[in-house]
Amino acid sequence: MKNFLLKKFRVKRKRRIKKSFWYGGIFVLLALGFGLYQFTSVFDRSIETRYERIIAKVNDAIDRHDWHDILLHSNKILHVITDDLATGKVTESQIGSLWQELVVLLKYALAHTGELLENFFSYSHYHGFQNLVGKQESHIFLLRASYLFLADMELHSMALASAFNQFEVWENPHALNDFIRSSLIVGDYGPLETFINRLELSPKWRKQARTYRAMLADTAKINADPYYIHRRSLGPQRDFLASWNFDYSISELHFANPNNQRAFEYAVAFILVSKMDDFFPKIEALLEKFDYEHIPRHLEEAILGSIGYGWNADISREMIMSRTFGGLTIRPETIFRHENFVHHFAMLQQGQLSENWFRETYQDTYQYHYLLRPLE
Repeated sequence: MKNFLLKKFRVKRKRRIKKSFWYGGIFVLLALGFGLYQFTSVFDRSIETRYERIIAKVNDAIDRHDWHDILLHSNKILHVITDDLATGKVTESQIGSLWQELVVLLKYALAHTGELLENFFSYSHYHGFQNLVGKQESHIFLLRASYLFLADMELHSMALASAFNQFEVWENPHALNDFIRSSLIVGDYGPLETFINRLELSPKWRKQARTYRAMLADTAKINADPYYIHRRSLGPQRDFLASWNFDYSISELHFANPNNQRAFEYAVAFILVSKMDDFFPKIEALLEKFDYEHIPRHLEEAILGSIGYGWNADISREMIMSRTFGGLTIRPETIFRHENFVHHFAMLQQGQLSENWFRETYQDTYQYHYLLRPLE
């Protein structure tokens, strides 16, 4: 009897071990499968998978108004795309609209961090960077970057159209949130209840939708809110010719509302990339108007070039360092770098320096753009 029971116990034990081994094998296979999925998704070479994660981070940074994060992630993915283009992994036609949107977002973030006129040309090696808001093709209104630019310029009728079309095509809650925000700025509350209800269907945006609903319950508070009063004050104060060809509307927009500092900075950036000199006499008054702590670097470089410092022997360093523009002087480091640029440019023309060295050293300056980079 004892042997029989012992034998039966051993059989059951073997069955338990076999069953445990079987279940354990299934678990290991599932774990390996999940790990393999994660691994292949990270290293998947499809366009969508390779860039999707960084794009998601860019969009999250936009919603948090974290401009430095937008700079970080946009710059990161543009480096990846640049490498992929150079090695032939992708073609320009494959990533055209993505590239365009990221370049525009990068400039948008520069404007929000106060670096547009300070470091614009630091990113000029990116193809298409001279276009401030992207090439004006039929799909531009479907890019979130176009909405953000239009909203910054306080062109909210056009911004609303851009956000609405994006939502209708992509059904992206980011675009719906953009539409609601611009509607609140404009003061057009009529259709908002419907759009807030649609935004609330997305779990991530439910809390924000409820905040909007609370605001909508008392529109008098919105109208008295300093934020909305300020945003509405920055819109065009007179009629001007606006079109989807934004670059050519920016200058007019600035003069339609001289209080919009971002419109001024975009206008100056457009003038710089277009190599137009006729605006410089007006810059002094505008610098004073917006209470800059120092003259933005690219404006310093443009001023030095326009008055001929370094090229004209009659203009001394002392004269430049003592001269004020809108109550501000040009920083010594900009003057010294400009002097080096003039010196090295002469050496370049004489064949004493390589073009690669000169480009790497000075491509982030307005002088390099003005003298050596062709207009796109």
